[in-house]
Amino acid sequence: MTFKLITLALAATTFGSLAASAQTTTIIEQRPGVVVQERAPVVIEQRPVVVAPAPQTTVTTQERGGFLGTESKTTTTTTGTGPTGDCATRTVHKEDLAGEKTVSRTDCP
Repeated sequence: MTFKLITLALAATTFGSLAASAQTTTIIEQRPGVVVQERAPVVIEQRPVVVAPAPQTTVTTQERGGFLGTESKTTTTTTGTGPTGDCATRTVHKEDLAGEKTVSRTDCP
């Protein structure tokens, strides 16, 4: 029986020492190094922009009336004026015995 008791004590001591000498595992995560690659410079070709003026259209209308044709009305309408070509100009010129009058109007958006 002493042999069993000695074996049991020896086993307990061995188990206790194994538990006490357990290894601690430390996990260290490291990010991989950053690699910077230089790219060749990008060249964007810029061509000059040619802005052609919009074509203009002019319509002139002349009317006569009044006593013995003494009154005259001339209307001139011009479309396609201005930097974008979206403007229209209308000029009305009236002449009669009392005098003459000119009115001009421009419509641009």
